[in-house]
Amino acid sequence: MYNEKLKPILEDIENKDVEIAGGSVVGMVLSELNSLIKYICNLTIGKKKYLDVEEEVIKIKEDAENLKNDVLQIIDKDKEILEKILEAYKTRKEEPEKYQEANKRAVEFCIEVTEKALETLKLANRISNVGNKMLSSDFKICAYYGMASVEASIVNVKINLDSIEDEQYKFETKLKYLKMLNTAELIKLEILKGYVV
Repeated sequence: MYNEKLKPILEDIENKDVEIAGGSVVGMVLSELNSLIKYICNLTIGKKKYLDVEEEVIKIKEDAENLKNDVLQIIDKDKEILEKILEAYKTRKEEPEKYQEANKRAVEFCIEVTEKALETLKLANRISNVGNKMLSSDFKICAYYGMASVEASIVNVKINLDSIEDEQYKFETKLKYLKMLNTAELIKLEILKGYVV
């Protein structure tokens, strides 16, 4: 049943004329992760064992819903950003400033995606501290996929930075993503703490 629902999306990713690619896939993964966090919340809320943390779990569920709606926008936005870069690339010699600006917009977008991936990882950490312990494998899935989403987003930052000539801008952006990467790694380890990895 679900494989049939997913096929049209997968076909769009495969289609060279549709122009959704890696960044859009990150958006899809993050939306699924936030749904998984909501799933953990749903299997925690109402359980006698977790009544003392129910209020916090309800708040996490609300945050996951809001974040899911945010990251769903990444799928289409990534396509728009890619289209603008490809358009600017065609006239990069005649209009180098336009090409530089398109790449900077892409970098800023990818930094925003990295921030959303980090937010998702933080949310996964929150639910791993109070959520239904029977779902420990789901905590770990959130940790690994959340970390992968941060790293994948940074890959997109780097590729767009390669086309930018402003060295100060590149340096400042590198500091931003390295800080987020370090934070993400610590959060991932916090989630996995106490489990056999």
